[in-house]
Amino acid sequence: MAQPKIDRRGWLAWFLQKRRRERADTVGILLSSDGHGHLNWACNVSGEFGFSISYSADGVTWSSYDGTGGELYRDCSGIAGYLRVCQADENGYDVLPYSNAVHSDGL
Repeated sequence: MAQPKIDRRGWLAWFLQKRRRERADTVGILLSSDGHGHLNWACNVSGEFGFSISYSADGVTWSSYDGTGGELYRDCSGIAGYLRVCQADENGYDVLPYSNAVHSDGL
């Protein structure tokens, strides 16, 4: 039996749907801040072992700052620099990917 002919629109729709489904399986974390270190983030999966917050003074070299117990917010006011969030595993190590970085003015 002959295969049905797929036109360009049909192929493009199939390709985009496939790409959306593949992307839906990845973890995404969106971090927001008020500029003073009050962090809120949204994640498309649950943080079973919590989240890990990283700190950088220059935005290039990062170090572990703190962990959370699964909450989606943290008060890191009083720290000037850049902050980012990622999931943590059962041993407290970072699980990629990291969120976007936000800047805190230290107030």
